[in-house]
Amino acid sequence: MAFDRPPSLVLIADGFTRSGQDQRVMQAVRYGVRWIILRDHGVRPDIMELSARLLVRRIRALEPLTRIVLNGPADMARRLDVGWHRRSHEPPVPVHGQRHHAPEGRSTHTLAEIAEAQEEGVDYALFGHVFETNSHRGESPRGLDALTEACVEAGETMSVIAIGGITPDRARQCVKAGAAGVAVLSGIMQAPNVFQAVDAYMRALTRPFDAE
Repeated sequence: MAFDRPPSLVLIADGFTRSGQDQRVMQAVRYGVRWIILRDHGVRPDIMELSARLLVRRIRALEPLTRIVLNGPADMARRLDVGWHRRSHEPPVPVHGQRHHAPEGRSTHTLAEIAEAQEEGVDYALFGHVFETNSHRGESPRGLDALTEACVEAGETMSVIAIGGITPDRARQCVKAGAAGVAVLSGIMQAPNVFQAVDAYMRALTRPFDAE
């Protein structure tokens, strides 16, 4: 299987406002992650914005080309000059022709939501959960066949990023199924060693597929 560019490793920086989590994010960027989605649903908006502003500044100072997306209020994302990610149940917000230089995307769980995302013109869609994960206990995973169908439905204009229970070995399976990359939360944010975790994912994603 050939790719025009290496598959993306997306870090879901959940709880980035909590003590020490910002350091994990910075370590991940230092070790090669170039796409960050900042998320913290349980924090006050003012604290989220202040923490995000400081972290965005640090990330851009270290690696200016890192894609940074906020999973939070759309107006906050605009003030921070980052991309915007919305959950599947949230309505789209008109951008009046003004888009961020960073990606805008949404969460999806069904083919219908993938089709909606494509019609909305977003840059990417997270699709999942693909495998069993502790964050969705009791819910059946979508599986690789559903991921393949989602990628076909998305076509060439929108990237599909697999999420949910992604280990390094599963990351390769997702890319073989057609995903443009994988999104990882606990695999990096809760890893005993951030460098080793990032390295394992990067090796899995960049190892040639044509020999398999």
